[in-house]
Amino acid sequence: MVGERLPVLERWHCFACDPKHDKGLRLAFETAGENRLRTEVTLTEDYVGVDSIVHGGIIATIFDDVMMWCVLRFRKRFHITVSMEQRLKRPVFAGVPLVAEAAVQEEHSDGRVRLSARLWAQEDPETTLAEGTGLFIETPRHLLDLIPDDQRSEMERLFEQFPAAST
Repeated sequence: MVGERLPVLERWHCFACDPKHDKGLRLAFETAGENRLRTEVTLTEDYVGVDSIVHGGIIATIFDDVMMWCVLRFRKRFHITVSMEQRLKRPVFAGVPLVAEAAVQEEHSDGRVRLSARLWAQEDPETTLAEGTGLFIETPRHLLDLIPDDQRSEMERLFEQFPAAST
């Protein structure tokens, strides 16, 4: 299960994960173990707040997307973010190859899923630059109905490609 590359969604114009988004992060994902997903990214100066330090909102975007894709891959259901928390432990600099990883921590009977996320520099995996948590709920029907049919169908076909995961 480690190293399975997730396919790209062609009909979704996501700032974080669309590889054709002009200003996006172009995140790609791969499995990192049971209920774990990761992405690698090197951020440019386009995403800094001060000098060459990456803006905290960009780190939150990376966490949100890697956690969301983790839920999509391992629970094979549409979810939305209810809450997120991040702790910036050290400066994150543009131009540094980074790794972000998300893991399912717990799943509730009502469909809520709690995840954790961690960010580090590829060259120093022992030093955490940022960490966070997120709570996701299964997308309510009235919001799911807002997703265009072609996008929803593409995601449902993607779910069918994923092997079953442990819960």
